[in-house]
Amino acid sequence: MHKEYKQWKQIFANKYFLLAYAVLSYLIVFCIANFLFHFIEHIPETISSLQALDPSSPPNLFEKIKWTWLFDVMWSFWIGYVAVFVIATIFIFKQVYKFRVAYRDINKNTKGTARWTEIEEIQETYKAVKDDDNEYKGRAGMPIVHYNDHLYIDTNSTHTLVIASTQSGKTEMYSYPYLDVIMRAEVKDSVIITDIKGDMLKNTRAEFEKRGYEVLCLNLLNPYWGIAYNPLELIKQAYIKKDYSKAQMLCNTLSYSLFHNDKSNADPMWEESSIALVNALILAVCDLCIKNGEPENITMYTLTVMLNELGSNPDEDGYTRLDHFFGSLPPSHPAKLQYGTIQFSQGVTRSGIYTGTMAKLKNYTYDTIARMTARNDLNIEDLAYGDKPIALFIVYPDWDDSNYTIISTFLSQVNAVLSEKATLSKDSKLPRTVRHLFEEVANIPPIEGLNRSLAVGLSRGLLYTLVIQNVAQLQDVYGEKMATAIMGNCGIQIYIMSDEMEDAEMFSEKLGVTTIITADRQGQLMDVEKTYNEREEERPLMLPDELRRLKKGEWVVLRTKKREDLKRNRVVPYPIFASLENGTNMLHRYEYLMHRFHNPIALSDMGLRGEHEFIDLESLLIEFNFIEKEKGDEGASDSLDSSVNNHTSAIESDESSVPAGLSEESGPFASSDEWSSLYATMPDDNIDQGSDTLAGNIIDSAARDGTLKTKEGEPTVNMIEEVYESSTPILDAIKEDQYIYIKQVSEKHLSASEFEYFVSLRTIEEIRSFFKSPEKQQVYEQIKRHLE
Repeated sequence: MHKEYKQWKQIFANKYFLLAYAVLSYLIVFCIANFLFHFIEHIPETISSLQALDPSSPPNLFEKIKWTWLFDVMWSFWIGYVAVFVIATIFIFKQVYKFRVAYRDINKNTKGTARWTEIEEIQETYKAVKDDDNEYKGRAGMPIVHYNDHLYIDTNSTHTLVIASTQSGKTEMYSYPYLDVIMRAEVKDSVIITDIKGDMLKNTRAEFEKRGYEVLCLNLLNPYWGIAYNPLELIKQAYIKKDYSKAQMLCNTLSYSLFHNDKSNADPMWEESSIALVNALILAVCDLCIKNGEPENITMYTLTVMLNELGSNPDEDGYTRLDHFFGSLPPSHPAKLQYGTIQFSQGVTRSGIYTGTMAKLKNYTYDTIARMTARNDLNIEDLAYGDKPIALFIVYPDWDDSNYTIISTFLSQVNAVLSEKATLSKDSKLPRTVRHLFEEVANIPPIEGLNRSLAVGLSRGLLYTLVIQNVAQLQDVYGEKMATAIMGNCGIQIYIMSDEMEDAEMFSEKLGVTTIITADRQGQLMDVEKTYNEREEERPLMLPDELRRLKKGEWVVLRTKKREDLKRNRVVPYPIFASLENGTNMLHRYEYLMHRFHNPIALSDMGLRGEHEFIDLESLLIEFNFIEKEKGDEGASDSLDSSVNNHTSAIESDESSVPAGLSEESGPFASSDEWSSLYATMPDDNIDQGSDTLAGNIIDSAARDGTLKTKEGEPTVNMIEEVYESSTPILDAIKEDQYIYIKQVSEKHLSASEFEYFVSLRTIEEIRSFFKSPEKQQVYEQIKRHLE
């Protein structure tokens, strides 16, 4: 750390020193004047004595001199005193001025005004909380520094960004103290914590429950050990309340969060088509299940299997059973209107849409995820309106990110629900603040609307803390502009450690520059007499290299939004350095929280197991069957039959917009009696609880072997058989060396199962369709010149 050059000589320019110098100078001058005036007074007497004395024995001239003359004022010489005073004043003031100019502090902050906040200023600005086990009055806040057995916390409604790389101690010195401050506050806030591996859940659960919290766990490490979460619950509730416009809006929000990707360079048509397709499926499933009294079967698993069953095996005209199903709906039915985007596409394009959509939805077919998302144990509104505050831990593995979209979808819905409730409330604010502690937020997919939440969430009672390893990680997920906006909305920014020089440079620049005094000396090498010069120089308050060498327990805080102290006096929000040197460093969990925040236990022994583990997945399915009409019937066509609680009905797959038995006046939401003859609910047959396979085939045309089963951990190639207007053998369209090159690139970038499927393709049209799907755009860019 930089050591400031001490201008020790500036003591000579101190006003008290100069005042003492002036007073002392006057005393000395007047003492001398007294002595001289006494001496002058005795000169005639001395001369007379010299004349009267014998020359052989002259008198001692100093016999009559007395030291008391120094303090004996000769008022008879007042004119002389005036003259001495005037001369002395001129001389003394001249010397005082020289001292002042020569030795004063020359640092006028002309190069920069940044400085660190003093401990006295911190004590006047932030609330002090004793670092014990007791509850404290008021609301919770963000830990800023620790000093003399107290945590100083910021109770303002402010978002926080923490930059802390791996092994920086961010959880031990930040997250645990923050959770301790939250749970000990008199005013209890709900809190949502992303907890990789579940360590914070293990160590803090008992304390949260002890202080009146309801502790919940959304567990992707083992979905059976936690609560169930149905992404379609909000849509289902809106549908049940017949708030169809809200259901459609929520449906589109969910689909958008699943498929939208700002960084994708693919044609937006693929993304928009997948969103429309999922919207159509969700609305259709909601309509089917609610009309038939089975709303609990509205799940992602249900619609995924529906897409798989009806979206494969197109007929000779290129139409699938899914086309016939949506074609049978009334013209104004919301599901049919959403599916209209798909109907305009041709066979090859439609196959690509099905493939890209199924690739995103396939995770919901895994047994554990399917069961976890088949029920819903959390009413999101309870976070702010429940009788008890909630501590919700989202536990997820660090070695498998395949299900991370569930986290981002859940968090997006939490923000949407709570924001809506706050906006519609009388005070436009939630009755209970909901805090979000997102550790490793850049390791999960983008949270839809996060930037907007940061911008307007403060007034609603939604506070966010984002912990990232480095800024590049955040930019990679949200894009450079969005990441900049997210960081700009965080009024508190804490730097603990980063391995990236760019982060240190950015933070150093944000701290600002200060003015320092530098000294240099000139002269011959062995010459004792040197010439010294002092001057102002500009220096960053903390250099990037110094930021990267912070000691354990130290951090640097930017607090741009803290502009008032505890007495509401206006203050300048200078940065804060929590350092070991001045005793403001942060304590780690083991230094004062270990007796409360240490509970080594396996997740399996915490009693988190949910009832959704025993859900029969087969009971969630809608069974569709094709029934061929007799060939002798004029204009006969296939019809779609679906079994509904042991009732069978046929939905004709002709071009009519309204199915038989319904009038056009029925509208998009026909009566239950009308639709019961058309729609199917779930069969009564059950399957074994431990089954790892889907009901039916998963994209049976994808593997070209009739069946593709999906299991957890098993790679899946989600392909749908396509219909082509022409079929050109590969080597008739391209040269053999081009085909060999394409195979080499494919083998390098595709998974084993995908490459095996690619090799099985025989026509150039099949290859083009295979590589034009959104998830293979990167590979396609490398080989497209050989395919066009």
